[in-house]
Amino acid sequence: MSRDRPIEAGYVSNDEGSAVFIGIRDVRFAKWRFVLIGAVIAMMTFMVVALSALTGGLKNQSISAISRLPGQTLVLRDAAGADGPSLSQSELDAPTVGQVVDESGDDASELGVTTTRIGHGRITSTAAVFGAGPRLTPPPDTGRLPGTGGVMLGREQATALAVTVGDLVTVDSTRLRVDAIGPAGDYAHTPVAYTAMDTWRALSHGQNTSAVVLFGGSTDAPGTTSMPMSNAADAVPGYRSERGSLLAIQAMLLAISTLVVGAFFAVWTVQRLRDLAVVRALGAGRWYLLRDGIGQAALVLLLGETVGVLLGVGLAAAAAATVPISLSGVGVALPVVAMAVLGSAGALLAVRRVTVVDPVVAMSR
Repeated sequence: MSRDRPIEAGYVSNDEGSAVFIGIRDVRFAKWRFVLIGAVIAMMTFMVVALSALTGGLKNQSISAISRLPGQTLVLRDAAGADGPSLSQSELDAPTVGQVVDESGDDASELGVTTTRIGHGRITSTAAVFGAGPRLTPPPDTGRLPGTGGVMLGREQATALAVTVGDLVTVDSTRLRVDAIGPAGDYAHTPVAYTAMDTWRALSHGQNTSAVVLFGGSTDAPGTTSMPMSNAADAVPGYRSERGSLLAIQAMLLAISTLVVGAFFAVWTVQRLRDLAVVRALGAGRWYLLRDGIGQAALVLLLGETVGVLLGVGLAAAAAATVPISLSGVGVALPVVAMAVLGSAGALLAVRRVTVVDPVVAMSR
């Protein structure tokens, strides 16, 4: 220490005589150790961001068509199984549909869902054909809402089939006219095509209506179950289990990051006890030692997470053309902030012992 400078708690003098915080001095002194833990944090942040983008992309491929449906309530056939009602398995016969529509005050629209193939020339692709009225069909980008014998395709599927408005496509074994191209969305990882309800019945070979969307009112029709449109995604087959699995992986990554950061700073704190004991003996308060340790952890977390976010966003942007990826500010910020908070909590638990360090005991070790 410099003799002509009074000792200030929380500072130490470096060779040039300038004052620096102990935690920052340690980062400079053991930089490769901190580079290593920073690289680990960056890698975990990269995986969390990439997984978040993949979760968003798979969500769009699974439920975007359903999440865009207007209305207040979705009415399906009641399902006794543990998986709950499913749009792919739900069928409402004509008397049930009539009762539901009557009880809602005629403020309802039928919805039919079936999966088939659409072809144009030698190109074919799978599609989920939605039979829907004008109230359920999204406004097209080009063309008009599909009428009898017509179909509205999504932008990507129209591009894949090389069709424009007015072309004819083969749906199953029926020739339909492309009346519109627009934001049809996806259902269960299959692009959606909209058509009129009577055309859908012909395509589905007599299949009953899949569901009824209520814009007002309610129904107690026997053999049916109702859910708010905000929960309609739960009726998409496989969506809940797929999303639950991806969120569980994210949670495990966050837990691992907490343990890794906490373990690193626990070991590092033990190695620093003698230095911290000297600082305590010179008059540094417990709050300063704790603040200095948390500041050191926050610095490492900030740098590591910044690198990880940049790598994750870069990979997502590069892979967006081939992998279902959807990036959003909230989707990136939430897991990264959670990782920072949990990592800081792990570091806090690790360095809290500095608040009770006994200078005499620590220096004698």
